[in-house]
Amino acid sequence: MRTWREHLPTALLALLVLLPLLVVATAPLHTEAPEWAYVGSELLPTFLGETAALVVRTVLLALVLGVSTAWLVAANDFPGRKVFRWALVLPLALPTYISAITFADLWGPTGRLSLAMAERTGLHVDLLTPSGLAYVLALVLFPYVYLPARAAFSAGMSDQLDAARMLGGGALRRAFRVAFPLAAPAIAGGALLVAMEVLNDYGAVKHYGVRTLTAGIFRSWGGLYDSGSALRIGGVLLLVVLLLMLLGRIADRGRQRGLSGKRLRPVPLRGVRRWLATVWCALVLLASFGMPFATIAIDAFREHALRAALEFLPATGNTLLIGGLSALATLLLALLLSYGQRRSRSRFAQLAGIGYVVPGAVIAIGVMTLGGALTDLSGIVLIGTVGLMVYAFTVRFLALATQPLRAGLDQQPLALDESARLLGASPWRTFLRVNLPLLKPSLLAAALLVLMEVVKELPLTLILRPFDTDTLSTKVFEMARIEQWGDAAMPALLIVLCGLVPVVLLDRLLERGV
Repeated sequence: MRTWREHLPTALLALLVLLPLLVVATAPLHTEAPEWAYVGSELLPTFLGETAALVVRTVLLALVLGVSTAWLVAANDFPGRKVFRWALVLPLALPTYISAITFADLWGPTGRLSLAMAERTGLHVDLLTPSGLAYVLALVLFPYVYLPARAAFSAGMSDQLDAARMLGGGALRRAFRVAFPLAAPAIAGGALLVAMEVLNDYGAVKHYGVRTLTAGIFRSWGGLYDSGSALRIGGVLLLVVLLLMLLGRIADRGRQRGLSGKRLRPVPLRGVRRWLATVWCALVLLASFGMPFATIAIDAFREHALRAALEFLPATGNTLLIGGLSALATLLLALLLSYGQRRSRSRFAQLAGIGYVVPGAVIAIGVMTLGGALTDLSGIVLIGTVGLMVYAFTVRFLALATQPLRAGLDQQPLALDESARLLGASPWRTFLRVNLPLLKPSLLAAALLVLMEVVKELPLTLILRPFDTDTLSTKVFEMARIEQWGDAAMPALLIVLCGLVPVVLLDRLLERGV
């Protein structure tokens, strides 16, 4: 009985977080879908096909970019390596929709660089296509592969690679026959994250006209006014996410990590190869971050853009308010779950973090449906309130706050808790007086991660924002939709600068573990 009492609080908190996903999963039982016959037979196959094509193309391109740069930086020494080691993480600071809109403005059918190239060379480049979108998304998302691959290459392969070198294996043979297979679980995990981000995207696919499952949710919800069909598409998308997670676990479990634990020492490249490595990493960095960031910055500091920036002050205030409240609520729930797991070793806390891999649109329609049901029961209007948005962001980004808090608690010996209990302190007093003060660095990291992700999030914000309330992300999306990209450059720059904080923090945290 005592064990059940210890697990009960954590289980109830996890249930609170999982409710929107349960609403989506059980949609056919409680919500009618008058347009589902049309959506399911005519539109859903298209949504599935274009989603699969975009995911496969993006993941393959991200693997090429991420694995190649990670191997060069981790295993080789060449001019600029130390800069590329951290700089290749910077593309993650660019939200996918901002990068996609910027590339369309530069390399679309009427893009500035596309027209200039056509005038001078006669060659016409058009990235405003499904294949072009895969290229753009891969440039933004390849660091999800680069980071774990770099970590895997750097730690634990020294003995195996030395043995392969002694047996006469060349550089390419050692990479493809030894390093890449040993790093396969880490690489597969990064590829899985890339696929999840593609499934979550709405702004980029909308701008490029690609009909993915997430775009289908918006079409059913806002175009056909059929919440039941939107929930059912969300259920399909949720199933796709769960299948990807299952495949990731199977791939990870099916491989043995025969690593030695010794840190890999980079081998200096000679001759033309050292400059080819520098050129390749520089081209990847320039295309993925340098070119879009420079374009946004130049447009942001033009005279008309600075004047237009004053119009975004209310959106900036709304963004900070919603982000701050969401970070506070997420931290509170993450603290309770993390401490509950420390005391009871409950798996419910881990289950509650699944929202981070679920697309924001799926969580948003689940929260919206749940809010409507509670309004019918209580008479209190919840739809279109900041509180409902904060709850949705807490569900979405709980894992981001929980991970650093768990890591901080794991560094605290259990003897601290036991000593406090022997002195007569209750569990709650022990947490407040002993555990919490030692968690300050982890609390700061968790708050920054959640706040900056809320600033960048678009699909969830578009669905749940209160009437006549805009954030920086929705303003950028709306301005780009009516082709006023110059006026949207300043808020886009603010979002990118905010995104740099968690990206740099993520790289530093990974460096400590490598």
